[in-house]
Amino acid sequence: MSTPPPPVPSAPIPLGQRMLYMLAFALVFWVLCWVLAIATVLQAILTLLAGRPQPDLVRFGSSLGQYARQIVEFLLFASDALPFPFGGWPS
Repeated sequence: MSTPPPPVPSAPIPLGQRMLYMLAFALVFWVLCWVLAIATVLQAILTLLAGRPQPDLVRFGSSLGQYARQIVEFLLFASDALPFPFGGWPS
């Protein structure tokens, strides 16, 4: 069995361009926090009514958390990969 080749690192984004992306993703992160707050309240209400968590909201919350992580890693220079919509949505 052969192992797949390691991914080829992409060229780093120029700092000025990255700063613009960082500003945009900071705004996206702010909106994401509000969406997370609404989803949390909705999940709590639906769990109280149904007696169990809503599976679709659980999956959505999980992917939203992974997306938030991608944004934070990009903002803190831990990653050069651009988050969604420039990269893929976390599964």
